[in-house]
Amino acid sequence: MPKFAKKYKIMAMRLKVVIKLSTIVSVVLFCLAIGYYAFMKLEGTGREREMNLFSLVPSDCVAVLESNDVNSFLDNYPMLNYGNKLNEIRFPGLFQFMLKKLNEYTNESVHGLSSRMNRLLVSFHDSSSLEDQVVYWGMNPDDKKMLLNLLKECGYDTFLPKREDYRGEVIDIYPLGGGEFLATYSKRGFMVMSYQKRLIEHVIDACLDETSLNDDESFTQILKKKKTKTLFSLYGHSSFMPFLGLGKACWCEYDFQMNSDVLYLTGDTFFPDSMNYEEVAMDHIRRTEVVKEDDLLISADRDSTVLYANLAFDANEKGGRTLFNECVANLSHEADFVLVTDMQKVTEEPERFSPYLPTFIMQNLPTFRQFILAAQLSMQEGRLSHMWVFTYKD
Repeated sequence: MPKFAKKYKIMAMRLKVVIKLSTIVSVVLFCLAIGYYAFMKLEGTGREREMNLFSLVPSDCVAVLESNDVNSFLDNYPMLNYGNKLNEIRFPGLFQFMLKKLNEYTNESVHGLSSRMNRLLVSFHDSSSLEDQVVYWGMNPDDKKMLLNLLKECGYDTFLPKREDYRGEVIDIYPLGGGEFLATYSKRGFMVMSYQKRLIEHVIDACLDETSLNDDESFTQILKKKKTKTLFSLYGHSSFMPFLGLGKACWCEYDFQMNSDVLYLTGDTFFPDSMNYEEVAMDHIRRTEVVKEDDLLISADRDSTVLYANLAFDANEKGGRTLFNECVANLSHEADFVLVTDMQKVTEEPERFSPYLPTFIMQNLPTFRQFILAAQLSMQEGRLSHMWVFTYKD
């Protein structure tokens, strides 16, 4: 073979190798680019999906209501025997207005709420005012469009926003008629709304100044502990039983569970690590005297609790069954404190019972008077746990 032909053959082989390597590199780079794009899109979607709404809530609020499944609530709540009674509860204001409108809208126009909008928070900023609420939604652009269409369909023909700037953020203010306005603040992944513009400004302050619940030492303990999603959870910025002497340094959690005749509220109390709250609470519990009278049992003595539970069980077995006795018979023998009463008795003597009941229950006594309450408190592994069982009488 001539020398030049051999050299040409070698060059051709090298060229083929280079072309093959270039092709492989191009394919690899293309795959990497596609993978990176998909990852970034997925990461962005994940960030939206995992939007922490608590990072928007000012830490000085008096309470927060959380729902992880608004669709289920809208579907199942009307089936509860006591549903019409709880309609009167003072969570309301903007929250109840939005739930009512969403219920009407989703029944007529769409098939439920999106997975993101299905979760919401409501913060309460003045326990004496129904106007001082903020509602927080996780949502995508279509959800926002649906929400605004919903409000337009309520008959607000001039539903055009006025835009105001606050600390570089935009607040939209919509007229609702009758002298009312709806202030909203939204970014990708969420929308916040309130009747009060100053509260929207307070939300923006909490975000920019890092003073939200996500920065609160006590409240973040709830988020760390929380593993299961519930239909509704209420978090109160005060002791669930004032007589425990715990003040307002704590956050109390109430997870709602409902069946046709019973409403359960369960949860724990959370304090800053620096506070020895167990000793304070147990000292007040130990000083509680046993009270037993018609439709009322208060006991911090386990032996007394067991005695009255057994007596109530025997009375029911012998044909003297009452709903009150049934609630006493079902008390835990391990509870450190129990209170069982007909809530009608509480409505007649509110001052007597106010040391033992949370503020939101005392504010809604007419709503709860159709229930028997059985409350239990236990100190377990340094954790103050409570259970409230409201059994419907009718």
